[in-house]
Amino acid sequence: MEEAQIKQIIERQPLHGSALLDPRCKILLLVCIGFVSYFLAGQLGTVFQDPRSQFFMTDTTRELAFGCENLGLPRKETIDRIAKAAKELELVDYLNRSIFALSSGEKQQIAIGSVYALVPKVYIFDEPSANLDYAATKRLAEIMGKLKHAGYTIFVVEHRFYYLRDLIDRAFLIQNGKIEHEFTREQFCSLPEETRISYGLRTAYPERDAEHYQEKPHTKDETHRLEVHNLSFAYKKGPDIFHNVSFEAHAGDVIGILGHNGAGKTTLLSILTGLLKQQRGEVCFDGKKLTPRQRRALSYLVMQDTDYQLFASSVEEELSLGMKDDCKEKVDETLKALELSDYREWHPASLSGGQKQRVTIGAAIVKGSPVIYFDEPTSGLDYDSMVRVSKLIEQLSSSGVIVFVVSHDFEFIVRTCTEVVQLDDDGAIQNQRLSPEILKTLSEKYFN
Repeated sequence: MEEAQIKQIIERQPLHGSALLDPRCKILLLVCIGFVSYFLAGQLGTVFQDPRSQFFMTDTTRELAFGCENLGLPRKETIDRIAKAAKELELVDYLNRSIFALSSGEKQQIAIGSVYALVPKVYIFDEPSANLDYAATKRLAEIMGKLKHAGYTIFVVEHRFYYLRDLIDRAFLIQNGKIEHEFTREQFCSLPEETRISYGLRTAYPERDAEHYQEKPHTKDETHRLEVHNLSFAYKKGPDIFHNVSFEAHAGDVIGILGHNGAGKTTLLSILTGLLKQQRGEVCFDGKKLTPRQRRALSYLVMQDTDYQLFASSVEEELSLGMKDDCKEKVDETLKALELSDYREWHPASLSGGQKQRVTIGAAIVKGSPVIYFDEPTSGLDYDSMVRVSKLIEQLSSSGVIVFVVSHDFEFIVRTCTEVVQLDDDGAIQNQRLSPEILKTLSEKYFN
């Protein structure tokens, strides 16, 4: 993108008190951040998509103070700003905690708080809702609304728009390095569905999906059955993360695991995959009680950050890693099915985020895991990429794999899941088969 175009966007009037939505491209923001950075440092605050990349301290309170201390603010003012950020962003319960003990959504809220404490004139949010639950996303929208009405300028790079539909003044669609379309709020929110999909954009009204939902045909496949009975877990000297969680799943099921940030969704996946040991309860597969080691042999976890589970020097080697038998034919078939044949000799680290995700899915397919778990698989994905992930999961389901998906993405859940399990403060609501009635209840819970 040309600097003149960027300058034109930034100088466009009225800039004071406006919110800008750029749903397709991050290059605009990256150039802006590097633009006379010595001047912008005190004027512009950026919240990255991956909050870990902007953390410098090991506990939350010191992280909130870090930026203020870098600006040389007096101690009292720093303390006052931390208190204000904690109160207005509802971060009081997160103070004086280890960064490493936070969930991904909680980390993102701390990152937002650390920037909020700087009181910049211009805010840049890069996929700020990627790891947030619906309550936290609603609070984020309220904060943006307050900032906007107070006269601050807000830039948002985002793929999920529903929480911004009442905030944005203009939306820019950037494709192939240039601005293809500019919309007013009214134009953007009223795009016909066919036009929106052709642009690769998510819906601004995901709750409407519940109104038109058609229940997926279902018969219980007893080929494989996973049962969870009264599962409970707490970290050392801490309260229960969850307790008395019970549900079951059958071959071909796609079960969405829902819950607020910190409810224990990722912890539950770690227990089901054998990475953690539960304190109480049991996990059974085909009627047999499983030890953590046996669970690891049966399961495959596709992490939210796939960099953690890529070890080989090529894509082809990654898919066959750990396999004792010759699996070249199966690797070739899987690479072709996942549209990765052209990248078989590439190093996994050189791939895009979506390609890395497909590599990890491919490794699970080659391994032949009967149960596959996904942790926030559509975080930060546009419409086309979300649909691709959904179709991959449907293919796994059709082959008899039991699939679990942790997600805050309502649009994706409606499109992909056959059942949902909700983790609440009092445990889990047992298997609820997705139906128009259940989706209406979820829609009212999340969006009203």
